[in-house]
Amino acid sequence: MERMSDYDMSIHTNPDARAWAKLFTETFPDSTVPEDVMVTWFANAMMAMHDHMRPDLAPVVLSDGSAFCSV
Repeated sequence: MERMSDYDMSIHTNPDARAWAKLFTETFPDSTVPEDVMVTWFANAMMAMHDHMRPDLAPVVLSDGSAFCSV
């Protein structure tokens, strides 16, 4: 594992889930989670934070229980 002094902090300004997944798989090469699954995980986490930071974008819940966010 990398030391914190070797950690490239520029990833924190990158909104690309693919870059985060690539960094994850490079940092934890023994992980059994495929990179494409990590892309999905990071994209979901990023959108959750985006939605959290924008309370004016309240989700619309449909009668079948599904939801979408209207702008």
